[in-house]
Amino acid sequence: MITKFSDRLYADLNKDINAIALEEDQFIKRYEKSIHVCLKYLRKLKDYCKLNDPGTPAEEIVFFKQIKPKFKSQLIYYQSLLNLEIRKPIGDGKVVADYLTNEIKILYHFFECNLSFYQYVRTEATYLDEYYFVRGNYDVHLDPDQCVIDFDPTFSTTHDHKLAQVLASELMQEHLEHSIQKILQKEAIVQIDSEFRDFDWKQTKCALIELIYCWHATEAFGKKNLKSIVKFIEKSFNISLGNFYDTYDWLCGRPSPTVYIDEMKDAFLLRIQKKLR
Repeated sequence: MITKFSDRLYADLNKDINAIALEEDQFIKRYEKSIHVCLKYLRKLKDYCKLNDPGTPAEEIVFFKQIKPKFKSQLIYYQSLLNLEIRKPIGDGKVVADYLTNEIKILYHFFECNLSFYQYVRTEATYLDEYYFVRGNYDVHLDPDQCVIDFDPTFSTTHDHKLAQVLASELMQEHLEHSIQKILQKEAIVQIDSEFRDFDWKQTKCALIELIYCWHATEAFGKKNLKSIVKFIEKSFNISLGNFYDTYDWLCGRPSPTVYIDEMKDAFLLRIQKKLR
């Protein structure tokens, strides 16, 4: 019964969080609102749990291992995102990337400090569930969460909060790695742009239009229409060709319509001659 209720509740939680992401562009505001939503649904889960208390150890394990940490991890995750955004340095891509990389190191430290429990969770083991996820147990040799003393004993075990931290840390690691990848990709694009920044067209517009009509006539770009080729060339060579149709009509009326193409041919043949000498 509690599983069906929690599934509906978790679906509503995700629906509200997605709605916030769509309506709120500012990250800090988005994370603040998401935290309040997570708190609201966690309280609803707690209220329902008190009215429908798990009656057996098996039901407790299901609730405190599979249900509650899923909700709690979202709260921890968005709180971590908020802290990350507030402390993010102002600067270029490298500064931010270094900051995010350091946050990943902090996560690794958390995993290392809780390695045995993390391995237990990752391998989907169950042999310690009655100690980890049943209320009232406190085994000092199983590294219990010390904060459990201050938690509501009817809504906490020694390890359900730690499991929520593990789930949130995995989400956080994925977010950090994705953010770093986006920064590196952006930096790579900027670097490529800077490498080709000086490759502007230095000859006349008429010369370039001669070439464009030749490329179109010889299907150098396949079956692309003339207008799309012009747009591509304008963007590639950082140039505006204006009304190229009128320029083409003017080229056709010249004594020699292919002045630049002839010049290119002569220059190429001269280069070959120099090589053969």
